[in-house]
Amino acid sequence: MCHGITMDLKAETKGIVKSIRMLEGVLKSSPDPKQRGRVKKEIDTLRDRLAAMYPDDDPAAVEEAIVRDFIEPLNGEVHVRDFSNLEFLKDVVIEKISSYRDDQEVNEAGSIMKYFEERIWGVISDQHTKLDFSNAGERDTLYRKLDQCSRSFKIFCQTIEDIEKTKSSEYISQLNMMRVKQARVFLYDISEFFKNARDFITVIVSESEFGGSIITNPDELVEYADYEKYKTFDGWKVVDALKYMKNFLNDALRVIKVPDIKKH
Repeated sequence: MCHGITMDLKAETKGIVKSIRMLEGVLKSSPDPKQRGRVKKEIDTLRDRLAAMYPDDDPAAVEEAIVRDFIEPLNGEVHVRDFSNLEFLKDVVIEKISSYRDDQEVNEAGSIMKYFEERIWGVISDQHTKLDFSNAGERDTLYRKLDQCSRSFKIFCQTIEDIEKTKSSEYISQLNMMRVKQARVFLYDISEFFKNARDFITVIVSESEFGGSIITNPDELVEYADYEKYKTFDGWKVVDALKYMKNFLNDALRVIKVPDIKKH
């Protein structure tokens, strides 16, 4: 394949080739001659698009390179990155939300987000961490940003479910293109949230260590209510729990790297 292709072009190519492979499965299994005719026509259209996108390359070679390097069959195994060298991520279990190889970053980011939401983030709530007025407002902004990440992730997961359930060849290509775009939106959102949260926690912890009053109860011990499922920081000083959160966020940002990704 030619060098120097853009990220958007690469993503579009992957989506097209995945659609071709899935349509070929429909072509082989469908007993309906009319459906097979429609599917074959759609496959030909997609291959014509590939040829137009890579006029200097053999389309078959482009297709094979994408299959070899990026595409994982739906029932295939996905390589899971070893987090054992990252102290604050080593207990995160990476779930296989999507079986596409090029979605492995989403699997990792989604699993880290879920662990963070369930076990780490709660200690910043007003129930545990008392902040001055202006910084309490900034905390509320971060809650809204995390909610947006959760929504982006749910939309992506729904598309994965739709791809696995659909029996209509006409929607396969559209769903795959949606999946690629939604993955990028989620990765952008969660990366920005983790950066914003890391910066916020770093500021309030540093200020507290120098005797400031942004955190009004830094030495108070964390106590969890009975209804709280995870009690990660039970008995810790508030400031120590926030230091742990800062380190977790730093490790998360070592894994989730999305340079030049744009939502639109």
